[in-house]
Order: sequence, then structure tokens, then C-alpha cells
Amino acid sequence: METALTFSSETAKLGIKANEKFVSEDSIVLKLTGSATTDSTKPVARVSLKKKFFPGFITRLNVGLRYDTESEDIVYTMLAKKSFELTDDGLTALDLKFGYNLRSSKGTLEERGRVEFSHKVFNFTEDQDLKVKLGYDVGKRKWYGQLRENNWTLNADLSGQWNILYDL
Repeated sequence: METALTFSSETAKLGIKANEKFVSEDSIVLKLTGSATTDSTKPVARVSLKKKFFPGFITRLNVGLRYDTESEDIVYTMLAKKSFELTDDGLTALDLKFGYNLRSSKGTLEERGRVEFSHKVFNFTEDQDLKVKLGYDVGKRKWYGQLRENNWTLNADLSGQWNILYDL
């Protein structure tokens, strides 16, 4: 089980997050996620089930559904990802992600899309790897970035929102 401490500029609350993935031999993934913050006694949970496909023309295609206790809604999802390695060593890449969410309660179809540039630096310092990601979220119309060190992750966007995760 993966666990992390979280802190967000939006809520200004310390939280804990845990998730567990179960993957079958035929690329079906069941993921259970739970989180709670210091101000609420009500935990939030999410269950997702997806099938991963690896067709030749795109890097990955995920089709599935999820249930979130916060919205109490079933969401049908489809996400396609195409990766382009920009260097021979595979440390620099450009990822294109596009998909749809269909919410069962509203019957609305939401488009999702992202363009991400990432660069990995192994042994940035002794025993420390670094990953830098810059991207644009088409649906939210926001630029964002991520700085990830072995256990620490800082996510931020240009509107001033940020969060920090520390993997336990």
C-alpha cells in the first residue's frame, strides 16, 4: 500500500492519502484510494476499475469506470496517451493525453486533454533522482508544473494553486 502526507494551498489542511493497485495478467487494474484531512472526520474514497490496451499507434489506452464517495457518482472514463521520447536515453519526453469522462448522474461528456514535457535527472545529488514536468491542461486552460524528488512532490499551476505530497 502506498501512503502519503498531503498539504494543499486550496484547503490549507494536512491530509493523508493511501492507495492500493491490483493488476491482473490481462492488464485490468483495480485501484482503491482513500484520503482524510485533519479538519474532517469524513474520509473520502475512490474505487476505479480500468482495462489497459497497448495498440501500436498510441502508447496506451485506458477504458474503465470509477466511483467517488465525495460526488457519489459513477464516472465512465477513456484516456489515450501518446509518448514521444525526445532523447535517445529516454530521459526527456513529450506526452499527449486525451480522453473523455461521462458522468452517470448528469449524463454530461467532459473532454480531458494535456500536453506534458518531462525531463528526468538521475543522481541529481547522491541517492537523489529528480523529475521536472511542465504541461498545459486543455480542459482547465491552465499551465502547470511538477517537481518530483524521490519522496517529495510539488505540484503548482499559474493561478497560484499548489500542493505538496510526501510519500511515506
